[in-house]
Amino acid sequence: MIESIEKGRKEDGNRSIADKIIKRLHDLEKTVETNHGRWAWELLQNAKDSVATENDRKVSVQIKLYDGKIVFKHNGRRFTETDVRGIINQISSKEIEEDEETKQTGRFGTGFLTTHILSKVITIQGILETENGDFYKFKFPLDREGKTTTQLVPKIEKAWSSFHESVTKITQDYDRNDFNTSFTYVLDSEFQQAIAEKGIKEFSQLIPYVLTFIPAIEDVTIINKVKETEVTYNTKSHADFFEQVTYIERTENNDKEKIYILNSSNEKVAIAAELLKDEDGYKFKNISKVPKLFCDFPLIGTENFHFPMVVNSFYFNPLTERDGIWLKGDTDEEVKENKQLLLNATELYKTLIAEVAELEYFRFYNIVNTKMPVISEKYLDADWYSNNIQKVLRDFIIHQNIVELENKKRKEKLMIFGFLQVNIQRKFNKVFGNIIMTFTQIPCVVKSIFINGVYSHILIGTNLHIQN
Repeated sequence: MIESIEKGRKEDGNRSIADKIIKRLHDLEKTVETNHGRWAWELLQNAKDSVATENDRKVSVQIKLYDGKIVFKHNGRRFTETDVRGIINQISSKEIEEDEETKQTGRFGTGFLTTHILSKVITIQGILETENGDFYKFKFPLDREGKTTTQLVPKIEKAWSSFHESVTKITQDYDRNDFNTSFTYVLDSEFQQAIAEKGIKEFSQLIPYVLTFIPAIEDVTIINKVKETEVTYNTKSHADFFEQVTYIERTENNDKEKIYILNSSNEKVAIAAELLKDEDGYKFKNISKVPKLFCDFPLIGTENFHFPMVVNSFYFNPLTERDGIWLKGDTDEEVKENKQLLLNATELYKTLIAEVAELEYFRFYNIVNTKMPVISEKYLDADWYSNNIQKVLRDFIIHQNIVELENKKRKEKLMIFGFLQVNIQRKFNKVFGNIIMTFTQIPCVVKSIFINGVYSHILIGTNLHIQN
């Protein structure tokens, strides 16, 4: 071996790693306003992936926010040698042999770089199991500060040397249920502190869906030392005899609250919507501000995708920034898979709604939005979506008993008794609603006050979002 060539090969490798990191961080800085919550989902994804190969294992997560730092911990599986190489050299553990099945969303790849929105310097602590079965503790800083390859290459080497220096062999059993893995981010500025707080807010709003979709996550605790609060979310069980309602228990400073999620799934895809429970039954909550697509974790930016319920699939092929999915083209395998998953979700929706329409469920107007997705035409085959998703959903919805009547408790199908132009004002709808109360079988004015249309018109008395 010629040592000078081998040395050059290693330097080339480090420069390639540095170039990839610099480019990715540069791109992230441009999208920080829409990515302020993604750091939490990337860390949670890594926690989930740590137990992906152990069917009976669940993971607990803890996030601690201080004034000046944030710590993410989990009690999942220990690091492998591949994980350590991946986290320093930025190579995802999902890069596996072709055709090999995996349950991992992808650990420590380019997505992990998103967490540097919080801080360019991370302290990583954990336990490593080597290929020969030995166990080691480690704790080292990972520094991604630097605008050029020349600045970053020495820090990659420094990360490796710091890791090796920190390694200590474990000679006796350790508590596998303890929070042995942690990532600590120093928040040096008010901007970084704000990013952390915004991320926790988004995380708290959407974690009930994630817990519903991913049983491998047992519970999540958020300890806010700034506000002196502690909130835990965990999946308890099915809410009642109808097993498709799951409830998440939210505990804040010993006060408990139940969050109800209606959900249905098959081998590839799941759909869900949050419910409010009272003495009358279940009422669908407004989900207009909720991302409509999840790839295990929310694809932030899909709030206006406009599928009537939230759709989750581990098998979605998302865009690079995880703010949508590819739906343009007829030959690309990833696009074909995404389309098939949406077709599956449509069938799940039809089956589920037909079932709950006959039960004590109300406010269906919150889960019948079938407008076209508001996304770039670069990613959407509008004709395909209109013919295969939108039309199918509309033809189904219009025949379901989901319109609540003013004078009766039972629900009816949509009743077409008058069309107005699309630009009708809501005030007129209220007045018109009072006039038509003299007739029978009128949709409930109070519960259907937000008027929208059917096929480019507005159907009085409903608030079904069935418009282009």
